[in-house]
Amino acid sequence: MQRLDQRAQAADTPPATSPQRSIPAPIRYPLLLVPAALGASSIATLLLYFYGVAALDHSVRVLLVPATIALVALTVWARRTERRELYDRIMGGLWAGLFASLAYDIARVPISHAGIPVFRAIAYFGTVFLGQSKPTLGSEAVGWAYHLSNGVGFGLMYATLFSRPRWWTAVAWGILLELSMLYTPYAEVFGYQRTWTFFAITMGAHVCYGLGLWAGLRAWVARGDFGTAAVSKRPGFAFVGGLTAVVVGAIAPDSHALYTPTMPPSPPSYLGKHLYTTWDSLEPDRLAAMWTYQRFVDPDARFYFVRPFSPTPDRKQFGTAFDTPEAEVRRSATQSATEKLIVDRGLDKDPRLALMARLGHVWEITPWMYATDLEVKELSVRMFAAKGTCEVEEAAACAERVMRTLDSWYDEAAKSR
Repeated sequence: MQRLDQRAQAADTPPATSPQRSIPAPIRYPLLLVPAALGASSIATLLLYFYGVAALDHSVRVLLVPATIALVALTVWARRTERRELYDRIMGGLWAGLFASLAYDIARVPISHAGIPVFRAIAYFGTVFLGQSKPTLGSEAVGWAYHLSNGVGFGLMYATLFSRPRWWTAVAWGILLELSMLYTPYAEVFGYQRTWTFFAITMGAHVCYGLGLWAGLRAWVARGDFGTAAVSKRPGFAFVGGLTAVVVGAIAPDSHALYTPTMPPSPPSYLGKHLYTTWDSLEPDRLAAMWTYQRFVDPDARFYFVRPFSPTPDRKQFGTAFDTPEAEVRRSATQSATEKLIVDRGLDKDPRLALMARLGHVWEITPWMYATDLEVKELSVRMFAAKGTCEVEEAAACAERVMRTLDSWYDEAAKSR
């Protein structure tokens, strides 16, 4: 009889609150901050690009790749040392982050087919990383891989920073992420207009991301706690991996076919203070001015090319204007851009640069003297040979060849003096 009373009393007693539910996860288990920080590495590389700290490909190599390796090592260590909660939160965050990314992208497919290029940024991820002016299927693959790394990283951060997955915290997390991105140059860099339509689409998509994240983690923990035995078997990565391949394999080529023919040129690979924007007509004076500026004024200078009189705000948005009507370095009525640059910087005492200034003057101010100025003609022929035949999208590569040829010419001239 006493045992029956004890059982009845135990049944009436409410279960003790799990520490995982009552104490914020990072406070109770500070080690969770490590995978959270590693998960933030993907978006950190994008922020470094936006604010001109580093090119995207460079920050991926020095930050995202090492962070990914460290996360793998941490996951293996957590499993071998039986740190079950740490391991479970990492794996659950990765799984749910990938699942939420798919929900986010699937929700935007109808919008894409309605004529709004919502996947443009993903295409530009690949072109910016590879330094291409237009998307290709290869750059699309790179862009989508980077996009998914962002989504997975956010999922990992949520799983390690929040004690329990709840629909409202997950949705709030998705909205917070997008609100934070709206304070960056994200829209301007990738060519989106900040309208109410844009705001509604991007917020709605991030609500879908949050709901997908919540559903994914709910399925992972199966109403239990992280690190405890699940009521049912954990979802497998083979399922979500296969689903990702199918979904991305359908969306990426579809979006590529829809929007690549009319997509504006890619943003530059670098957005920092050493970026200069110029026209893609590679005239001798422009090439000579670019080389002079990079060699003697700003060794870290990088050049981004746009169509002459481009109607887009690219020249103001991306770097400093160079050899364009509004630029400080430009031709005048009596001086070419190269000539003015060399004279203004006091570089005309160097006979090799004096010849370079004369080359610019001949091509821009007195073209009839080209046939009789043999030194200018010889140097021009050398530049033309290095440039070759260039399509518009090859302007950067052609300019780079000419500038490296001028480096060789200048060094050879120095040795012969």
